[in-house]
Amino acid sequence: MSKNTLSYLKAQERDARRRLILNAARELFAKKNFRNVTVREIAKSAGVSIGTIYYYYDNLGELFLDIFFKSAESVTFWLDQELKNEIPSIKHICSAYIEFMYENMTFFQMMSNFMLGGEMSPEETEKLNGIMRMFMDRLETVIKTANPKADSRMAAHALFSSLNGIMLSYCRYPGRDQTEILKYSQRLAELVGDALGAYSNY
Repeated sequence: MSKNTLSYLKAQERDARRRLILNAARELFAKKNFRNVTVREIAKSAGVSIGTIYYYYDNLGELFLDIFFKSAESVTFWLDQELKNEIPSIKHICSAYIEFMYENMTFFQMMSNFMLGGEMSPEETEKLNGIMRMFMDRLETVIKTANPKADSRMAAHALFSSLNGIMLSYCRYPGRDQTEILKYSQRLAELVGDALGAYSNY
């Protein structure tokens, strides 16, 4: 076996082990508050030693960020799929975004944590900003199609803020089941979409 082949196989093995760790951590985050998950629990769930996790990550915060960034990229991928065939209405994107976040509640909770002041290095902050810029670019495409006269970048930020505000306000509303909450949140999001589509200036 050549050195190149051996190196390739080892790299594949490392990637597979890292995916095991990420998937195990993501599943645990979905079951309990991600702030309460321990390295020991992740190692047990992934079927690896604690030392293996520390081989890939210096601390739990790094693992947390890795999951967060990969999840953030998936939001942009989701929006790319929504835009794949034709540009949808703002109203549709608003409703679909709320549904996506309800289906990915762990990511929404992680995102909220960082938006409210989670600690990140300058490099990590720039990485997050890059992901956000890509997402805003996609939102701008939708807004420009619906309302060419709008300040599309400002409107994209307003839309993103409004939708996440709906999520924060209602995603865990007491005394209501999740189906009811989702439908109500989508109705609110559609109102936001209608409003952004109607105005000629922002």
